[in-house]
Amino acid sequence: MIVANDGSNTHNEKLGVCRQTYSLSMLDRSNLGNAKIAGMSRDIDIARNHILFQWTQMGWKVFPPHRWVAFAVLFWGTVSSVQAACTSWEGLMVCRFLLAIPEAMYGPAVPLYLSYFYPRERLGLRVGIFLSGSALANAYGGALAYGISQAHGAIHPWRILFLVEGLPTIALALVAWFWLPDSLSKAKFLSDRDREIAIEISLRQPGDRTSDKFQWKQAVGALLDYRSYIPPLIYFGCNVCFASLPLFVPTIISEMGAFTSIQSNGLSAPPYVLCFIVIVTSAFLSDRVGVRGPFVAGAGLVAAIGYILLATQTTVAVRYFGIFLATIIFTSVALTLSWVSNTHATDSKRAAGLAILATGGQCGPVLGTNIFPPTEAPYYRKGMWISCGACLLVFFLAGLQSFLLWRENKRRDRKYGKERDTTYIPVQDELGNDKYFRFVI
Repeated sequence: MIVANDGSNTHNEKLGVCRQTYSLSMLDRSNLGNAKIAGMSRDIDIARNHILFQWTQMGWKVFPPHRWVAFAVLFWGTVSSVQAACTSWEGLMVCRFLLAIPEAMYGPAVPLYLSYFYPRERLGLRVGIFLSGSALANAYGGALAYGISQAHGAIHPWRILFLVEGLPTIALALVAWFWLPDSLSKAKFLSDRDREIAIEISLRQPGDRTSDKFQWKQAVGALLDYRSYIPPLIYFGCNVCFASLPLFVPTIISEMGAFTSIQSNGLSAPPYVLCFIVIVTSAFLSDRVGVRGPFVAGAGLVAAIGYILLATQTTVAVRYFGIFLATIIFTSVALTLSWVSNTHATDSKRAAGLAILATGGQCGPVLGTNIFPPTEAPYYRKGMWISCGACLLVFFLAGLQSFLLWRENKRRDRKYGKERDTTYIPVQDELGNDKYFRFVI
C-alpha cells in the first residue's frame, strides 16, 4: 500500500502489475543476448547485424488501458514463446519484428497512465519503480539463463529459455485485463472514501477537466512546443546504451577471457541489482527535492565514466566494475520519462509529448545495437567510446533542459505571479498551454 502524506492512499497492485509486465517485456526483449551465449548462435547463423532492437510508439489515450495492456502483453508473450521454435535467422527476425509491435504499444506510455493516478510531485518514484523492472529483468534474466544453460536434454537450453520467459507473460495478460483500472473512478481496489480523496487530489493537478477524449489541438501544441524536442535527444543518448547493454553484456563478459559462457550469463546479473537500487533511490530523492534534470545528468556522467573504464582498461576486475557503472544510465531513462510527463499540463499534450520522446529516442537502439561487432572483440573499444559519447550527450542536454525550464519558470513568475498550490483551476488555451503551469526542472 502506498500512503500519501496528506492521508490519502492507493494500493500498489496496479503499479506492481505495470512493473511486472514491463519486467517481462524487458526479459523477452533482451533474452536474445542470453540465448546467444546459451548456444543459439551454434544452431542459427547470427551475424553481427542480425541482433536488432525495436521501435516504439504509444496509444493509451484512445483505448481503455486495461484492454490495450492485456492485448499487448498477450501478443508479445505469444511471439516470444514462438521464438523457441525458430530454426533459421529469417524466422527469428520475423519474430523480433512482430515482438516490436506489442512492446511499442506498452512501455512508452506507462508514465502517462501512472499520471492519471499520482500527483506530479510523486510521479518520479512511481515511474522509477516501474522502470526498475528493466533492471530486475536483466538481473534475473542473466541468473535464469545461467541455470538453464547448464541443462542438458533433448531440447536445447536456448529454446527452453524462450519458453520459460515467454509463457508467464501470456498468463499475466489475464491479470492485466481484470486488474488494471482505466481511471480513478473505476479503481475497484479503492474504498469509496479513498476514491473520493484520490479524485480530490487529482483535481489539484494540471489537466483538462472538460473532456476525457484525446484533444488533437493539444497534441499540435506539443509539436509546437520547443520543450518537447530536447528530451528525445536525451532519450536517444540513453537508448544507445539501454538497448545494447542487455544484449551484449553477456558477450562482453564472456570475451574478457576469464569466464565461461555459462558463467558470463550469471555474472551479468549483479550489475543490474545495483542498477535497480540506484533507480529506486534516485527516483525517491528526485521526488523529495522536486527536480529531475540533475539526476538525469548525474546518472549520465556516472555511466560515461563506466564506459571510459571499459574502453581504456584491460584488467578483468576493472572492466567488470565499469559494467556496474555503465548500467546506471538506466536511471536516466526512468527519470526522463517522468520528466516529460511533468513538462506538459494536459493529458493529451502529455501523450503527444511522450510520443515525440519515443519517436526520436527509439532511434538510439538502431545505433546502439550495431556498435559491438565481433571484429572489435574482446574490448569493443569503438562501441565503448560511442556509448560514452551518448552518456555525455545525456549529461549536457539534461543540464540544458533544466536551465531552459528554470528560466521559463522565472519568466512566468515575474509576469503572472507564483504557481498556485490550491485547487487547480484549468486555464489552458486550445493548445494545452497554461500560464500558471510551472515546470519541474
